[in-house]
Amino acid sequence: MKKVIIHFYLLFSFITIYPTLSYAQEEDSAVIIMYHRFGEPNFPTTNVTLDQIDQHIGELSNEIYNIVPLKTITEALKNGEKLPPRTIAVTIDDGYLSVYEEAWPRLKAANIPFTLFISTESVNDQNESSMSWEQVREMEKDQLVEIGHHGHAHAHMTQMSIAEALNDVTIADEIYERELGYVPDIFAFPYGEYSQELINALKPKDYQAALGQYSSAASSNRNIMALPRFAFNQSYSDKDRFKLIINSRALPIKDLLPRDATLNNNPPVVGFTIDGEIQDLDNLACFPSHMEEPANVTLLGDTRIEIRFTDPFPAGRQRINCTMPGPENRWYWFGMPFFNLSKDG
Repeated sequence: MKKVIIHFYLLFSFITIYPTLSYAQEEDSAVIIMYHRFGEPNFPTTNVTLDQIDQHIGELSNEIYNIVPLKTITEALKNGEKLPPRTIAVTIDDGYLSVYEEAWPRLKAANIPFTLFISTESVNDQNESSMSWEQVREMEKDQLVEIGHHGHAHAHMTQMSIAEALNDVTIADEIYERELGYVPDIFAFPYGEYSQELINALKPKDYQAALGQYSSAASSNRNIMALPRFAFNQSYSDKDRFKLIINSRALPIKDLLPRDATLNNNPPVVGFTIDGEIQDLDNLACFPSHMEEPANVTLLGDTRIEIRFTDPFPAGRQRINCTMPGPENRWYWFGMPFFNLSKDG
């Protein structure tokens, strides 16, 4: 327990040391952040307050950050190209009315680009909490805004058959074509839930990339069809946590096991190899989402990491987060999701 306390003390002590200079060397790393609602306190698990988004935008406006459209990051990762330090993309899911009324004016005023992933059903049905297609088209004309694919019914696709999931995507395709004149070529899995089987089934769609919803910095070593995003809601959006996340960098890894996020063995046997010269790997700490204690991390040789724990994941969306100190007071952050489809855990 003492080691855990020390680790988190070091982790959050970062926020008291504001970086004054950009780390000059380009890196295989980027941070993708995501939101849903703005100023809607009745939905705390998907909402950020207006004060919180104002603080976030204020921080992002600092010149040390390289804020770019999402496709700048996905294209670089696909091509193995490095990016400037602290490269960040902003994404927003679902298409709630508060995006149009609250987020868009703020992001536009700050000249911050973002990708808006629209679930077509709620917009099509004129849900009172959702934007209209007229509003979506108005936003889409803004050069700062890109529209992304988010399926039709915002369904748990891992709980559907592949045929059902593809049908949901096809319905959305037809609506995008009718309302926008094209089908978006970047996809975000509803709830961040995916499987390798589903990714394979989506290959004919030829998406440029697809995004999940789990905490990790992104790199070219991750699956381009399941990239991570840091999600914010009003319980986890204070400025200190926000600064910690947007200053994080990807832990360079390869040979990650297991390859599929669908949980077949519970608890899973997790391992990866550090792909680069990183010192002090003994400081790497990994935390399963359902445990108060960290997992057992073993270093095999100089670069192979094995993560073990005995408590099985409960049913639903789960994850492992690994962090360790990095250069310039920026923390390496590696995460991976697990989807336990068993009703019994």
